[in-house]
Amino acid sequence: MEKPFALELEFTETYRTHKNSHPALREAACLKVLYPALFEPIQKGDLFTGRINYRAVGFGLELASGGPGYYCHDYQLNNELNRISSPNGTRRKVKDMIRFWGKEATIRGRLFSMLPPRLRTDTENLVGNMEGRLAGALLDFDKLVRVGLPGLADEIADKRSRCMAGTSQAAVYAGMLSALGTLDDSIAHYSRQARELAANESNGAWRDELGSITDSLDAIRTRRPESLREALQLGWLYALISGVVNYGRMDVWAGDFLARDLDTGRVDEKRALSLLQSLWRLVVARQIWFNGRIIVGGKGRRNERNADRFALLAMEATRTVAETEPQLTLRFHREQDPRLMEKALDVIGAGRTFPMLYNDDVNVPAVRHAFKVGTKPAEQYLPYGCGEYALDHVSFGSPNCSYNLLKALEITLFNGTDPLSGKRLGLRTGRFESMKTFTRLWNAYRRQAEFFAGRLATRHAIEYRAEASSAAFLFASILYDDCIARGKSVVDGGVRYRGGVVESFGVVNTADSLAAIKWAVYDRKLLTPARLLAALRADFKGFERERNILLEAPKYGNDEAYVDDLAAKVSSHAARHIMNQARRIGFQYFLMVNINNLANVQFGPNVGATPDGRKHGDPLANGNNPTAGNDRKGATAFLNSLVRLDPKVHAGYVQNMKFSRRMFTTERPKLEALLGTYFTKDGAQAMITVLDRGDLEAAMKEPGKYANLMVRIGGYSHRFVDLPKNVQRDVANRTLY
Repeated sequence: MEKPFALELEFTETYRTHKNSHPALREAACLKVLYPALFEPIQKGDLFTGRINYRAVGFGLELASGGPGYYCHDYQLNNELNRISSPNGTRRKVKDMIRFWGKEATIRGRLFSMLPPRLRTDTENLVGNMEGRLAGALLDFDKLVRVGLPGLADEIADKRSRCMAGTSQAAVYAGMLSALGTLDDSIAHYSRQARELAANESNGAWRDELGSITDSLDAIRTRRPESLREALQLGWLYALISGVVNYGRMDVWAGDFLARDLDTGRVDEKRALSLLQSLWRLVVARQIWFNGRIIVGGKGRRNERNADRFALLAMEATRTVAETEPQLTLRFHREQDPRLMEKALDVIGAGRTFPMLYNDDVNVPAVRHAFKVGTKPAEQYLPYGCGEYALDHVSFGSPNCSYNLLKALEITLFNGTDPLSGKRLGLRTGRFESMKTFTRLWNAYRRQAEFFAGRLATRHAIEYRAEASSAAFLFASILYDDCIARGKSVVDGGVRYRGGVVESFGVVNTADSLAAIKWAVYDRKLLTPARLLAALRADFKGFERERNILLEAPKYGNDEAYVDDLAAKVSSHAARHIMNQARRIGFQYFLMVNINNLANVQFGPNVGATPDGRKHGDPLANGNNPTAGNDRKGATAFLNSLVRLDPKVHAGYVQNMKFSRRMFTTERPKLEALLGTYFTKDGAQAMITVLDRGDLEAAMKEPGKYANLMVRIGGYSHRFVDLPKNVQRDVANRTLY
C-alpha cells in the first residue's frame, strides 16, 4: 500500500533534481513519476482501460487535469495532514514541499512572480479577472490513430537526428520520445493488469472481454490501430495522459474504423454501440465539468460518408446513456445528410440536451473573419469546453479572462467607484449627473470597458511566457501541427495560430441597462440621472415607481430594434476592441466569447442594482439570452433578437432555448420550421432543453422523482436536481416555448 504523500514527495524531488534542465527534459522526468501511478484499476464492465485520479501535487495541461503546468493544491495537503497521523519527519517534508511549490508552481509561483503589482490589481477585480489557466487544447487524434505510436516515434526520432545536439529543439525531441515511452509503459501496465484479472476471473463473458482488452492494448503498443476498439482505446489513453479534456472530431478519426468493422463483420451495430456506450461512461467518470466535447458533423471532413455513420451511432449512444457528458456537438450545413439533423432532434426531444447544434453556414465564414484565416482552416473550427472556438490542432487560445461588462457600466455610473464597497475600482470617467447626452455616457462606458480589456490582454501575454519557461506540455505538442516540425512546444512558438479568449459576462444586461437609461432618462425624461443613482444605491427600496419605469423600458429578446441595436453595439464594441489587442500582444488572434454557465448567477452578488431593473444579487442574463422572463413576445421574436449580434467578431456565443415536449412530438413540423428559419437568418448555434411546463417546479419540490431531468446552462448540461437553489430558480424563470 502506498504511503501517504509518497508520490507527491517523489514527484517534487524529481523536479528539484531537474530544476535547471530544459523544460522538456524536466517535464519528461516528472511524467515518469506520475504515470502509470495516476491510472486507476480496470473496473468490471469497462470495455476500455483508462480511469485517472489526479493528486494534490503534479503536472497537467488543464485545470480539469490538475494543471495548468506544475501545481500544488496546498489546501488538500493540509487537510490530509490534519486528517491522518503522520510522523513529524513526513509533516516537515510536506510543509517544505508546499513552500517549494509556492515559488515553482507554474501559475501561483512563476506567473505571479512575473506580474507587476499594478497589473495584478487591474486584472484581479470584479470587472476583469485572471487567476491563471491553460485550456482548450485540441489534439490531432486523426493523426494519432492513422500512424499510431510507432509512427509518431519514428517521425520525432527522424527530426531529432537532423538537429544539432545540445539545442533547444534536441531537448524537445528527447522529451517527446521520453513521453511516448511513458505512455507505452502505461499501456503495458494496463495490459498486465487485464491479464491478471482474466487469470482469476470465473465469469466467462467478462474473462473474454479482458482478453479483448489485452489484445487491443498489446496491439497499439507495436502498430497503428486496425479496429474501432483499438482506435478508441488509443485515443482515450492519449487524452488522459496528455491532460486534454475535449476529444475532437471523433466521427472523422474513428469513422473509418467503424465503417471497416461493420462492413467486414468484425462487429455489428449492437456491439459497436456498446463500445461507444462504454467510452461515454468513462468520459462521465472522469468528471470534468464544462468540457468533455465530442464533435460530429460539419464541413471539412475528409471521410464524410464514414463519419456520418459514426455520427448517427454517437447520437444513439447519447440517447441511451442518460448523462451530462460527453458534450456531444453536431455541426451541420445545408448540404449535409438530413438524417443527422433528424436524429439530433429525436435525441434532444428525448430530454438529453444533446447534441448541441452549430450552423456551419454561419460559423465557417464567421471564424474565417474573426481568426483571419482561409476557408480550409476555418472549416476545422471546433467549439471546446463551454463553447469557445479554436482551430483543430493548429490554434491554441485559452479562455483565461473573466470580463464583466455590467460591472464596468456600474462603476462608470458611479465615476469609477464600486457602489457596493465604496472603493475606487476603475477609471474616473466623469459624473453621470453631468452627462447631458446619452453619447457622453456611452463614451464614458466605452473607455471603462476598453481599459480593463487592454489590461487583461497584457496579462495574457505574460502568462504564455511563464508557461513556456515552466513546461513544454509534451503530449499536447506531439499532436499539434508544426510543433514536431519546429521542435517547439505549444506555448513556445510551436503552434501555427497562438491566441487567447476572453469570457464575457453581462452583455445583455448592459444593453438592457443602457437602453433603459436612454429611454427613461434621455428620451422620455421620466427620471433624472440623480434620481436613478439614488434608486440604484437603495437597491430600489423606496423607489418602486422608478424601478417600474425601468422595467417597462424595451428589453432584449422581443425583436425591438430600440434595444436589439444597442445589444449589437455593446457586443461589437467589446469584441472588436478585444480583437484589436492581438497584434499589440503578439498573438495571431484574441477574441471574446459569451457563454456564462453558472457564473451568471454566481456574479449576481458582485453587481448592485442596475438600470434594467435588476436588483442586487439577482442573476445576470445567461450568454446571448434575454434576462429570465424578459422575452415576452414569443419564440419568433426571441429568435429574431438572437441573430442581431454579429458572429464575425467573436469566438463563440451560446443561445439556450427551452421548448415543451409537444414541440418535439405533435408539433414537430412547427419546431423544424422555427429552427430552420432561425438558422437561415444566420442563427449560429442552439442548445435546447426539452421539458413540460411545471417539470422544474416539481423537481424543486420532489428531487428524487426527477433525478434524470437535465437542463442546459450556458455551454454545459446539468442535472437539474444537482444545481444550487438560486440557479434552479433562474433556470425555472426562463421562458418555455
